[in-house]
Amino acid sequence: MANVEDPLEAVLLNMDVDDDARRVECVNALHGMGSYSYEPRKLSLDLENRKTPPTKPSIEEPPVLELKPLPPHLRYEFLGPNFTLPVILSSCLTNVQVEATLAVLQKRKRAIGWTLADIRGG
Repeated sequence: MANVEDPLEAVLLNMDVDDDARRVECVNALHGMGSYSYEPRKLSLDLENRKTPPTKPSIEEPPVLELKPLPPHLRYEFLGPNFTLPVILSSCLTNVQVEATLAVLQKRKRAIGWTLADIRGG
């Protein structure tokens, strides 16, 4: 068994505490503390009386983005109409791979690029 000088460390490691008065004292102090429970307070957001209207999810109202030039090995593709909801794909993909990737992304686009407006609260 390892020799531990710190009585708290010895207690936390479940070492035999009967041989040292400091360790027994530490165990008794820990027993006297009781258990700890944490209940966070819920803050009222007062969403009904806010000054600004709620923003719409990006799928319903896509933000206007400034698309930067990409390096030659990357390219933009779009999940939404009129060049909205851009995604970046590899330029090395074939057309079949691009279409397959876009099909998967279309199915999951509600979860891509979430903003706080997209998260529904209760």
